[in-house]
Amino acid sequence: MRNPIMFVLSFAALFAAAVTLDVARLPEPSFSDREISEDAALPANRLDLLRVFRLEMTFESTPSNNVQVAFGRDNRPRDGKLAAEETDFIIGWDRGEWFLRPQGLRERYAFSPAAVGGTRTLTAEIRVNAQGTPLPAVFRDGGAVFTFPGFALSPVPGWLRPGLWDCMRVTVRGGTNGTVRARFLRDGATVILK
Repeated sequence: MRNPIMFVLSFAALFAAAVTLDVARLPEPSFSDREISEDAALPANRLDLLRVFRLEMTFESTPSNNVQVAFGRDNRPRDGKLAAEETDFIIGWDRGEWFLRPQGLRERYAFSPAAVGGTRTLTAEIRVNAQGTPLPAVFRDGGAVFTFPGFALSPVPGWLRPGLWDCMRVTVRGGTNGTVRARFLRDGATVILK
């Protein structure tokens, strides 16, 4: 009888820490148009070994509300607030559709999901290769991948590069609040086989 050969696989998953910015629920609006905004500086160490940038927005959608997040560089003046001229892009929900507005805010790309009301989750993910170059963004409505008609994902536009941003601004119109999370993920998981 032959001795069985035993293979031992030991899996050790080493998860690199993520830099996460959670935007707390915004206060109730004090103006009649029901608009409320809040600016947040992105964490200083967000680009250390950055491999994935992920934006997650979850909220109750209606055919008339607006929930959006703007990213850019606070530098004119450096006051902790993201002005329109400092904005690289805005992404979010506006009156029943997802939208993307690139730097300059003159263009607008929109995607209309099949269902409008209820809880919505937008995920925007940008992977960065080993050389630090961003790959084309992936957008999800819930778990379904979608594209913005007319928006070319490749080559990656200069304004859609996570290394450029140091500030974000969350704006809600129409009284619908939700959660916004920006995550700067490092290498992810390393699996070691022994």
